[in-house]
Amino acid sequence: MGYYISTPNTHFSVRTADLPKFFDLVTELMKDETVERLGGGGSYANKSKTASWYSWVDTQRVRDANEAKDIERVFGEWGYELRFVHEHDEVSYYRLDIRDGNAKIGDEEKFFAAIAPVVVDGSYLDCEGEDGEEWRWMWENGKFFSQDVERKDVVYGEPIEISYGL
Repeated sequence: MGYYISTPNTHFSVRTADLPKFFDLVTELMKDETVERLGGGGSYANKSKTASWYSWVDTQRVRDANEAKDIERVFGEWGYELRFVHEHDEVSYYRLDIRDGNAKIGDEEKFFAAIAPVVVDGSYLDCEGEDGEEWRWMWENGKFFSQDVERKDVVYGEPIEISYGL
């Protein structure tokens, strides 16, 4: 069970000087008490939760990637492929896509909200659900937001003839 999404268009960047803070934020998110409080996954026995984790995420593997200070692996463990594109004016630009272009959504909104203080304003992921729903996840002022698409129609203007000049 799960809801599949794709990320057809993305723009994601982090201030290069804030990369150490990124790893600190992930450390906080991956603490046992935080995972227990926020994790959408878990195991149960006798109607009690006996273990917690974020949906579709291996807690220890995220912790290992974070300890190694490997931002691409951290995102990978959350189900996203992060590829460094370039650095300009002390900002690191990345291409960020859900793994394999179409995967189940889990608890990544919690991850994206946790790292929001270091994400550059204007970063976004356009998302499309398996049922055709569309929305944008975006970062502004150190916070993470979701916006639903309200209009999807394309309106073309009047056609203009183009000739080859004969």
